[in-house]
Amino acid sequence: MPSTSTGTDPRVQLLYDAALMLTAIALPFSNFLMSQGAFLLVFAWAVDRWKHGPLFRGRSWAYWQAQPVLWAVLTLYSWELLSQLWTNDWAYGWRALRIQLPLLAFPLILTTARWDQRIGLQRVQSALAVAVISACGSCLWMGLQKSGELQPRDWSPFISHIRFSLIITFAWGWWLIRYFKDREPLALLVVVLITVLGGWFTWKVASLTGAILFPLTLLVASWQFQRLRKAVLGLCVAGIALAGAVACSLVPVYPAEDALETITPRGEVYVNYPERCLRENGTHIWVHIAWNELFESWSSRSALDFNGQDGRSQELKMTLIRFLASKGLKKDADGVRALSDEEVQWIEAGIPTILEKTHHGLRRRLDVIQFEVWNARDGGNPSGHSLVQRFAFLDAARHIYQQHPVLGVGIGDLPSSYDEAYRALDSPLDEAFRLRAHNQYATFLVAGGPLNLILWLVLLGALVPLNARRANHPTSAAVLFLVVIALSCLTEDTLETQAGVTFAGFFIGLLGRRQLPQV
Repeated sequence: MPSTSTGTDPRVQLLYDAALMLTAIALPFSNFLMSQGAFLLVFAWAVDRWKHGPLFRGRSWAYWQAQPVLWAVLTLYSWELLSQLWTNDWAYGWRALRIQLPLLAFPLILTTARWDQRIGLQRVQSALAVAVISACGSCLWMGLQKSGELQPRDWSPFISHIRFSLIITFAWGWWLIRYFKDREPLALLVVVLITVLGGWFTWKVASLTGAILFPLTLLVASWQFQRLRKAVLGLCVAGIALAGAVACSLVPVYPAEDALETITPRGEVYVNYPERCLRENGTHIWVHIAWNELFESWSSRSALDFNGQDGRSQELKMTLIRFLASKGLKKDADGVRALSDEEVQWIEAGIPTILEKTHHGLRRRLDVIQFEVWNARDGGNPSGHSLVQRFAFLDAARHIYQQHPVLGVGIGDLPSSYDEAYRALDSPLDEAFRLRAHNQYATFLVAGGPLNLILWLVLLGALVPLNARRANHPTSAAVLFLVVIALSCLTEDTLETQAGVTFAGFFIGLLGRRQLPQV
């Protein structure tokens, strides 16, 4: 059987393409299938070696010089492996290195493989589109079949909704580029389907990462085409205006002291805290509180202890005053009496605001962010507050880095180092929320020092060629992927889970290889 134009045996090419397509299909669905795709890729690589001989046969030094991604990933992984020398917890270190193995394996195999990158990318792009559309449709269908109200995470039964949002936005942007370039009807159909299903899914899971990446992906995809740049500038202005509006919605507003009442209709003195800005549904929480009236009125309507806990193990009295504020009611006897029996049951269950019933998806996520920010301004505990507790995570990472500024703590000692840092800082976070940095850049810095972080940044930068050979490289897709993965690393430890590291390693390998004419 004749070889392809790249010198690849067609059967080897099919093996590689099957492995890559299986991995692409598995990305939004299954960690197990991702592993099977990786194993099939290793098998294809072994057959490749059997058919075509050693890695260096028929390849000039110029080929290897033109593979910066390969050298960057080898150096990065080697440095992390070397950090085991100053790690105390070797067992954890080996587990972490095993999890990150796809970051090494995919670029190593795909750079050294004898396969046609152009054909492989076309097939992966198609497989990824089918997988994303099918996974979004499946998630939405299963969610709509379930009874009762679902939490955002419940809409993503296959993999983490955050990792899934990265895959959705990248696939969407990749097909946008294809449509802008060739005006294919098929590309337009895929873009429309992912826009509808992926956008709906992102809304349901309240993925802030996805909400930011969708417009950013559109900008990145459009900017690469000269004819669209005026439209891009208009989108940038609209995006800046929207971001400004969201930022303004987070600005704290304090009660006007002269407008506060001092005595309830029944004669109890209100407790007011005009220095606190926390609000629910536009009404300040820490004003017009009559604790005695609340206690008596609540006790007449519910068997739950006013000073006890609600169904979510929260202070019931705090849930009550938040819910009353969200209804625009004062926290007194009249406020409690104005509640319906159903609303009393909601409070008993731990629902702290009427907005939890009236707002959903990303709209509800904005409510939560507002509450977290204002609660932090009032000196509230950040535990369990997804956004503001990240600052405590980063503070712990800063403390660790200051103690180990040259080599880091080693990849195996990350958990124990964070535990020590939280204790040393007397962190306000509860034990259950004393987590890692949720920032991949900080994780690299803490684990292996500045060199580790620099190597990761070099690896990302190496994805996009800066020389004349870029015509032989999928540059537009590489730029898009670089933006998606770089942004995700700001808010997540993307490489700490199988789905995240497989997504990263897979596309670093696919898009990072330089396809030279002599190969």
